[in-house]
Amino acid sequence: MNSFFVRYLLSPLHERIMGRRTFRYWGELNRRQWWEPAKLRALQADKLRSLLSAAWRHCPYYRETFKACGADPQKDDPFAILASLPLLNKATIRANREQLTNRRVAGGVYSSTTGGSTGETLVFHYGRRRIGCDKAARMHTHQWFGVLPGEREVYLWGAPAEIRKQERLRMWRDRLTNELLLSAFDLSPPVMRDYLDRIERFAPVSIFGYPSSITLLCEFGRSISRIVRPAGLRAVFVSGEVFDAGQRKTISDYFQVPVANGYGCREAGFLSHECPAGSMHIMSENVVMEVVGPDGTPLPVGEPGEIVVTHLDTYAMPMIRYRTEDMGRLLPGTCSCGRGLPLMDVVAGRRTDHLVATDGTLKHALSLIYVLRELESVQRFHIRQGPRRDIDIYVVPQKRFNEHDRRRIESGVRRQLGQNIEMRIRLVDRIETQASGKYRYVTSEAVESARGGCD
Repeated sequence: MNSFFVRYLLSPLHERIMGRRTFRYWGELNRRQWWEPAKLRALQADKLRSLLSAAWRHCPYYRETFKACGADPQKDDPFAILASLPLLNKATIRANREQLTNRRVAGGVYSSTTGGSTGETLVFHYGRRRIGCDKAARMHTHQWFGVLPGEREVYLWGAPAEIRKQERLRMWRDRLTNELLLSAFDLSPPVMRDYLDRIERFAPVSIFGYPSSITLLCEFGRSISRIVRPAGLRAVFVSGEVFDAGQRKTISDYFQVPVANGYGCREAGFLSHECPAGSMHIMSENVVMEVVGPDGTPLPVGEPGEIVVTHLDTYAMPMIRYRTEDMGRLLPGTCSCGRGLPLMDVVAGRRTDHLVATDGTLKHALSLIYVLRELESVQRFHIRQGPRRDIDIYVVPQKRFNEHDRRRIESGVRRQLGQNIEMRIRLVDRIETQASGKYRYVTSEAVESARGGCD
């Protein structure tokens, strides 16, 4: 499909039908990125005041919290109110889901489930405004690299539902939206050969996906002397995991284009993105980001701590001072690119391993994470694969966890890794953190041996 037609007619029409002002938000972001930091801070204050007022009116949890703090969203400084509020975590959301939800938002409330970076399942709500703002932020940051809405993009990504939809509607989707979704869950040599062929035929302008999966595809391509460099490719965008220098070099060497990192999480939204000058810019028009110490106290610029987020456009379930459980730091100054958006750095966040199926196929860890995070009876989990490909699943259960849930886990694991996989489900009271304070939800000692078999 012609990219001009998609950008100026098809996509705007689709967003309008869905009741989202995505393209309006995109235009606003394009203008505001050059504002001075003080002007952006004033915009944040206005949006934060509106969010706090809506939370006061429509969310019983926040109404009681504001009363306990002696805060009045109509009169008090919004940043002073924000600093007085307790941090919001998954346990609080889980215990107060309806009291945190504003069901009066335009277009209604949508639900989603995440395991986050900790393997702790969470059901949360969001609305059309949040969807539109996050989509606009993604379009905006793509444009930094010359990639415009409607241009051809390959996704090495995908939740199971998204993959099933792609299987049903592949030809229609590719033709009308200029997008090609490839599953990151199954990266066996035959599948990766097929992916390289499909990428070459599709001739994308950009590629988006998990850094570990794109790295693995590049390594495989080199190992079989199959280099794919579409003539129009301008950038590779990665997100969803910690992105290290080695992965960046592998991807940029293979595709010979810039590689840009994005940071966000499903429940907290699109939070920051790397610019062509190499800085991570906070999407401050939509987000207030703090970094706090172990006691929840905000830390000075430059000091590493836990990233806490307030999404200014999440009205269906206001995420006010939400603990991401990722580690990062705020950085001083401004970027040489000229944008007034503040700077940050992710110090330690999600790192997703691959798992190995019984036939040697590499499976993205999210293929199992999705199995467990759909169960509300699972409070927290950790998946560990030994060098012989056997699987131990450690589960911190809710009281309602039962034998049916156990069978669902077993069935899902065998569906992804093979019917003969040796597997043990272990119910535990707690799961220990890493030194960084993170719960690493997947570890695999079988990956290295499997990588050797991809040549």
